[in-house]
Amino acid sequence: MHLDSAVSDRTAPEAVRRAALLAALDVVEGGAEERFERITRIAREAFGVSGSFLNLARETDVFIKSQQSDTVFGPTIPLQDTFCGRTLAMEGPVVVPDARADARYADMPMVVDDPNVRFYAGVPLRAGEDDVKVGTLCLIDPQPRTLDPDDLALLQELGVWAERELAAGADEDRLRSVLAGLEPSAVDLPGYRVGGMSKPHGVVSGDFHDWHLDGDSLVVTVADVMGKGMSAGLLAATIRGALLARGTASSSDAVAALEAQVGPDLSRAESFATLFHGRLTTATGRMEFTDAGHGLAIQLHADGTESVLRSYDLPIGLHPVGAARVTGTLELEQGDVLLLVSDGALELWDSTLASLGALGAMWRDAPDIDVFLGRVRARAVTHDPGDDLTVVVVARD
Repeated sequence: MHLDSAVSDRTAPEAVRRAALLAALDVVEGGAEERFERITRIAREAFGVSGSFLNLARETDVFIKSQQSDTVFGPTIPLQDTFCGRTLAMEGPVVVPDARADARYADMPMVVDDPNVRFYAGVPLRAGEDDVKVGTLCLIDPQPRTLDPDDLALLQELGVWAERELAAGADEDRLRSVLAGLEPSAVDLPGYRVGGMSKPHGVVSGDFHDWHLDGDSLVVTVADVMGKGMSAGLLAATIRGALLARGTASSSDAVAALEAQVGPDLSRAESFATLFHGRLTTATGRMEFTDAGHGLAIQLHADGTESVLRSYDLPIGLHPVGAARVTGTLELEQGDVLLLVSDGALELWDSTLASLGALGAMWRDAPDIDVFLGRVRARAVTHDPGDDLTVVVVARD
């Protein structure tokens, strides 16, 4: 269904059009989804607040699609007398430094009672050809505070990311694709095993993965490009070429140069790419990596523990070009394994980051790359991920 067909009567009340659009988006109910969870997770960490939420507003209630909060709410609450409902009535972002001191909000239940909100900031989320406001991305905290212009700009960029994820879930013409047949070649790397697979949901995969040797270093990339039709494939091919052309650069330098080259193109195309790009020094097992909004990596340690590598940076195309990114490092000790995946791997279980642990358990039960990847493919048959599926394994023997 085309989004605008759900709200073709533009004279209908805003609430009715909003509810029709949400039905077309097909994102209400269905449980948590990592593509939204990572946005609220980044928002909470970036602003240091007690809670961050992605809310979808129906006719009379709010459905909390994603929340990062010590106190769990919902999943539905009445729309009346909520910050979300009042944000939808505004044209732009809403910032309330101290709700108790603001007569417009001081009597609201969530201000007077638990969770005793003092600070609120929210941006409306729009969808459809006529930009119907269907929800909000918001922050709350029990302490008064405010946002400076850079903070507000970041919140708005996160809102843009959320809008594009909402649109991607309903547009049948949108293919998260790269050109087929770009599988990386096998590498012979003493002391290590490297392998992977990509299973497209449609004709071609929207996931992109690569690995290659540069002297005594292994360079590994997993990326997911969003876009419409073959334009996404062209953008993905540009990303792949740009990274290969910078195959000798550090991960941070390579991603910075890539961003300067393709970031404006992605923005103009109203697309973006999440990306993990790492350089492993094989002699020491030390990997330097840059994670642009991907956050889907787990390190399985030889002692049976595991570490999820999270990202707090925005994707390529949403991150301000030239702005510094966080560079991470990890130590791949003997017996350790690094699993890098795309969203589809999470859909093999419950769509949350807990799925990474389930994938890790599958590896520990069959620590052979071919057997492990065969089991992943078999699970994808019985548990259709509904998305492109990519899994890359880097194991140190």
